Amino acid sequence: MFSHVPGLLRLALPLILSSSTITMMQIVDAFVLSLHSSAAVAAMGPSSLAVILFQGFLFGTAGYAGTFVAHSHGRGDEEGIRQAAWLGVHASLVSGLAALALAWPLGSLFLFAGHEPQVARDEQAYFAICMAGSLFPVLGGALGGWLAGIGRAVTVTWVTLVSFAVNAVLDWGLVLGEWGLPRMGIAGAALGTVAAQLVAAGLYATLFAMSGGFADRLARRFRWAEFRRFLSLATPMGFRISIELVAWTFFLLILGRLGTVELAASSIAFRINGTAFFPALGLAQASGILVGRARGAGRDEDVLPIAWQSLAVCELWLAVMAILFATASEPLMAVFAGDGPESAAIIEAGSVIMKFVAAYCLIDAANIVFGGVLSAAGDTGWIARAFLAATSLFLAALWMIDLFMPSLVAEWTAATIFVAGTAVAWTHRVQAGAWRKARVLHDEAA
Repeated sequence: MFSHVPGLLRLALPLILSSSTITMMQIVDAFVLSLHSSAAVAAMGPSSLAVILFQGFLFGTAGYAGTFVAHSHGRGDEEGIRQAAWLGVHASLVSGLAALALAWPLGSLFLFAGHEPQVARDEQAYFAICMAGSLFPVLGGALGGWLAGIGRAVTVTWVTLVSFAVNAVLDWGLVLGEWGLPRMGIAGAALGTVAAQLVAAGLYATLFAMSGGFADRLARRFRWAEFRRFLSLATPMGFRISIELVAWTFFLLILGRLGTVELAASSIAFRINGTAFFPALGLAQASGILVGRARGAGRDEDVLPIAWQSLAVCELWLAVMAILFATASEPLMAVFAGDGPESAAIIEAGSVIMKFVAAYCLIDAANIVFGGVLSAAGDTGWIARAFLAATSLFLAALWMIDLFMPSLVAEWTAATIFVAGTAVAWTHRVQAGAWRKARVLHDEAA
């Protein structure tokens, strides 16, 4: 009955550890910034989500090369694996240059968001620095997908752990001015993040070179027809990630209009929720790799069992975390609320928010797992269109709430309903089987 679970867990455990390390980076950022100022903590939420919003499109597009790798691996095509990895590298180089050009102009938009002046300046600084260094996480994502697709997920974990150590050390030094380094506040957190991403990208590139990836002239040759096909599937995936992040960035911007306390509490809640979300994301990545291999090998009959067994494991994990969030909300919030004059108010508001987070954790498993399954199967166009429709309704609801009855409870209720609606849509799509018509590799058998 659970025949795919052992293989899923073998692949998922290192990816879960890797994803959890990303969460720990964010938690370290939030904790160190709480020792600096509450304004920096408040600014971290919208600015970091906005960074991921733009990087998410680039990351989702270039990182989709990992799906091509998994399909090629499933049919035993070594040359196809390297060519697929190079599709991600080419996309990363273009993406990095575009992000560098847009970093400062886009960052300046935070000054018009209606937040308190110091919060807005902190948001602008964090966003501009992280965006300017976008090449590194995007390239790292593409080559990390190559490693995961060929089954070397443990290597991805080690690279992530090294980057985490770099991020933690530089955060403490650059945010708080320790060890003779300048006290830079949130700008120091951004520089630490970019430096850690640079280290990770360098390690991935070294491993790719050692495997012969850079020396393979045939694989690295740019082929416009193949690249265009890759973009036709990868761009909707990047677009879908961006749409989701637009929703949550807009959500935090609306919350910020209620006040710094509400924004800081919500930002901290997102960080805490990462302890549940990112391990679940690692599990979804593993299920997507298994789906890609199965489809590449022509075993479509394995896709639904993989999907439902992955969902069962993910649901078990998120149920445990939901209980923790609901019963220990105040102590969890207190860790990141600092000791400033607004700390008590942040903890009080955060305790309410964590009840909503616990509720949507129970629903979010279907979003996380089935979204990964559909994208790995090549059904990216439908995912993007469906999510655009759902997000439009969510944003319209938030706008109406902000105009007529702005409150923390009303806005978090709308967010929970949004999560539930997309979970129902993803579940129906997977079970209906329309993904069977999608093709990732151009010569996969119909």
